[in-house]
Amino acid sequence: MNLFGKTTINPVFFVTGKTAGYFAGSSIFFPVIGIDFLDKISCRWNETVSYVILFAALYFIFASLINLGRSTRVGLPVEETKLRTGGLYKYSRNPMYVGLHLLTAASIVNTLNIIILVLGLYSVIIYHFIILGEERFLRNRFGTEYENYMKRVRRYL
Repeated sequence: MNLFGKTTINPVFFVTGKTAGYFAGSSIFFPVIGIDFLDKISCRWNETVSYVILFAALYFIFASLINLGRSTRVGLPVEETKLRTGGLYKYSRNPMYVGLHLLTAASIVNTLNIIILVLGLYSVIIYHFIILGEERFLRNRFGTEYENYMKRVRRYL
């Protein structure tokens, strides 16, 4: 199994979008591991709300990883794979991305930092273009089966 596959968009945007998303999303964990270089605005509501969003994000990420199993890739698979439509994939065609977007939202709410906001928004936009490319790939690979799936299940939620 190859963990890394082909990119669906220009590799520069793919890498910068993924990197921005991973940095923005993981920033909620920085204080836990002793990294404290971001200016953070704290108020009564933002930490509590961010942890609720974080819990939902982790659920989506881990459940979709379990549902995908050995089909999990960064990029498009080069080998044959099976179309996964069970578990969370019955409700969202992209639950992993939903989880990553929620993780980014949790970090934005937690820090209220403009850098995390900008990086997070950039990653969400890039991920959307990645998803559009993945949909083209899946339509080509699975044809009618994927088109029927698209009619039943929303792209996000």
